[in-house]
Amino acid sequence: MITSLDVLGRHGASELGLPEHAMVRCILPLPTGDVALGSDYDLTLWRAGRFMAFPFPQGARRESRRVESMAVHDGVLHIGTMRSRFEWPFRGQAAGRGHPLDGAGGFDDLRAVFSDGARLLMGWRLRLDGGVGPPESIAFVVAWGRTFAGTIDGQLWEVDGEKVRDFVAMGKGRPVRHLGFAFNQLWACAAGALHRWDGETWRQRDREPYALHTDAHGRLWLLAEGGLWVSEDGGWPHPVKITLDRPWALGSTEGRLWIGCKGGVVVARLPD
Repeated sequence: MITSLDVLGRHGASELGLPEHAMVRCILPLPTGDVALGSDYDLTLWRAGRFMAFPFPQGARRESRRVESMAVHDGVLHIGTMRSRFEWPFRGQAAGRGHPLDGAGGFDDLRAVFSDGARLLMGWRLRLDGGVGPPESIAFVVAWGRTFAGTIDGQLWEVDGEKVRDFVAMGKGRPVRHLGFAFNQLWACAAGALHRWDGETWRQRDREPYALHTDAHGRLWLLAEGGLWVSEDGGWPHPVKITLDRPWALGSTEGRLWIGCKGGVVVARLPD
């Protein structure tokens, strides 16, 4: 049973080239062995053992560099930000793609990007690109070989299929903020609780996590109540002892768990 993790490094915002109050809110391991760390200010790469600035196009404004979501598809890193969208083939400078018009004199908003291996899905405020599904999709997961999407108003859908359920609290649909798949169960963070579904029966536990991540060993890690939790057997997660300051994002590489926090990132040793 995992009760604590050894910390390999605590890297402050200045080391990442960010303001001290920046929040690392999105972590994506890359096929090159590197790690992309997205924050509310910029995108930082961990490459060859050091942190470096992401090669945004020259002149990209701060609001265009605020990372909301990332995915790798067909050898390209796709980055969704508050005001733009970028593509980077792991060399040279990233290319800006912008946001489409919304038909009302403004631009559509990109909520999330996700690759299920066969296609790239982009959840926009007005539609879903890459598959048939609802607008306002903010979370995705592949479970049992099928792709699921969670929306900002509390709906869970199978992409190219039917709606699975609604998550409601106090009479109102609540955002499906995170989805995960581990131990042959779909996990969802929504409506103030952690939910798990084996394809037939839903179960839930109070206290909604704000990050989910499945590592290479199939364990489910999550952040809740200011700390780190793990499920090692498919049951409800238990707490893991590690000191964190406002943790917000999770990701893993071989032997390492990356935890995005307010003011930097913590790297811990993953047990075998």
